[in-house]
Amino acid sequence: MPIQLCELRRRLMATTGPLLVRGGAGSGKTTIALAKASQDLAQGRLGRDGIALFLSFARATVARVAEQATAMIDAATRRRIEINTYHGFAWNVLRSHGYLLCRQPGVSLLLPAQARARLAGLNGAARFARQRALFDDEGLVSFDLFPTLLCELFDQAPQLAQAYGHSYPLIMVDEFQDTNALEWSMIQMLGRQSTVIALGDPKQRIYDFKGADPRRFDEFIATFRPTVFDFARENRRSAGTGITGFADAMIAGNFQPQPYVGVTIGTYAGQGLRPLKQSILQAAARLRRTQEWSLAVLVPANVLAVAVYDYMRQAIHGLPAYPVEILVASEGPALAGHLVALLLEPCTEELGALVLEGIAAFELGRSEHASQAALTAADRYNRLAVRVRAEGAPALQTTVVGRAVAVLLEQREAMELSGDPVADWRAVRGLLDFSGRSEIQAVGKDARHMRLLRRGAQIEARLADAWRQSGCYRDARGLLASALVEDQFSATTRPQVGVTVMTIHKAKGKEFDEVIVFESPYQRFLQREDDEGRRSARFNLHVAATRARRQVHFMTPAAAPSPILP
Repeated sequence: MPIQLCELRRRLMATTGPLLVRGGAGSGKTTIALAKASQDLAQGRLGRDGIALFLSFARATVARVAEQATAMIDAATRRRIEINTYHGFAWNVLRSHGYLLCRQPGVSLLLPAQARARLAGLNGAARFARQRALFDDEGLVSFDLFPTLLCELFDQAPQLAQAYGHSYPLIMVDEFQDTNALEWSMIQMLGRQSTVIALGDPKQRIYDFKGADPRRFDEFIATFRPTVFDFARENRRSAGTGITGFADAMIAGNFQPQPYVGVTIGTYAGQGLRPLKQSILQAAARLRRTQEWSLAVLVPANVLAVAVYDYMRQAIHGLPAYPVEILVASEGPALAGHLVALLLEPCTEELGALVLEGIAAFELGRSEHASQAALTAADRYNRLAVRVRAEGAPALQTTVVGRAVAVLLEQREAMELSGDPVADWRAVRGLLDFSGRSEIQAVGKDARHMRLLRRGAQIEARLADAWRQSGCYRDARGLLASALVEDQFSATTRPQVGVTVMTIHKAKGKEFDEVIVFESPYQRFLQREDDEGRRSARFNLHVAATRARRQVHFMTPAAAPSPILP
């Protein structure tokens, strides 16, 4: 499908060497980058076998760009354009060659959930040292180490760097404003051998807490001396509305007195979720008139996303149940799923100790930063696990949690599994839900949000195959872990249809027909009353607003309206 080129885009297509393309959401940055790569391939600028590499942070963006490439580029050219995440590309390199840097014959991925549990309580240099030790001693690679190890690998093996440069002579780096210092070092390393095109929007920088830096664009200019193109005034996502104008005004905190077309702001009374549910039902009723529609409910925190999800599924307060989708941080659900998988496996003598260790890992990894209470509780469970290994099952009777685990084991041993992975998963999860201890109930609750058995047939098929081969779910944990590793780098995603609840950060790289942005009296847009807190909140709301194609509606408590909304 040919694209229409304005004079600015024609100049970009004719320019050689490094490029910096700045523009807001929906300005066409990725479209012109793909067109540029396609043209360079057609004109032989990338050599006979060279591949154009497109990198982004979000898998949703990768999937969307892949669909876009399918629509606009012929099949032969498309085969020479690789679309991947930063982590996916780095893992491909490290999985093949990372053993050159450690004392192990091969390397494995340390999943984010596992990393949280094994690095809990560590910060700064101590955290990095522990990550490095896990790599050196066990061959485990955490996501944070990807850029560091790739740079070390290419430094120590320049022939390898040259080979990758020959394979990927053109690299397009999307969401450039969100790169941290280590990722920027990786891009500089890749840029020694390849031509780099950076795509980004300074107004969408919402990962400062992970190291994104407002100086990154200036650093790119100083390092690569690129030709700069600016599409900041263009918007194709929400054309005909005032959404982009409102989002830009949000950054500056300077709003026009006239209403913005497609933007509404409302306050609600009370502290409950009923007003939000009413708004969702009204929007869904309006949107359902079209065949495919999407509505995002964006909130400031995971805990609020889960609360909204649970509330929407209930017929309560005079409103019907309305099931919705949810996208939440996966670490807690993954650790909970690991424990469910453990209980699906054949019972062994060490099951009690393994369950205690699983509960400890869940306590440490369910939140991004483990609290002191979580660290203390996990230590208590791990010490009891050591006693159980040494003394056997009687040691479980010495503590309240141990006795609850003993009851759980008795119930599991009495359970007869059916061979239906979905039914058996739910049955085992039910044991956790109805435990007498809140620690175990919390595992069951998070396991409900993993959704692997409902979202993808892959793990279900693997469990079913294990049952057919051995009459049990042997190594269910290993099967789950391998599926999670594949899921980390999968660029496929279901189209956003219907209502989806998520945090603002989870919405990055996505777009919807309409968006509701909601804050509760206790989970607020503005989380810190200082300059950096206000800047962060404004940038977050800019991103939230620009996810919408037609309409965005903000909801804030009437008793204490958000001070950053007009």
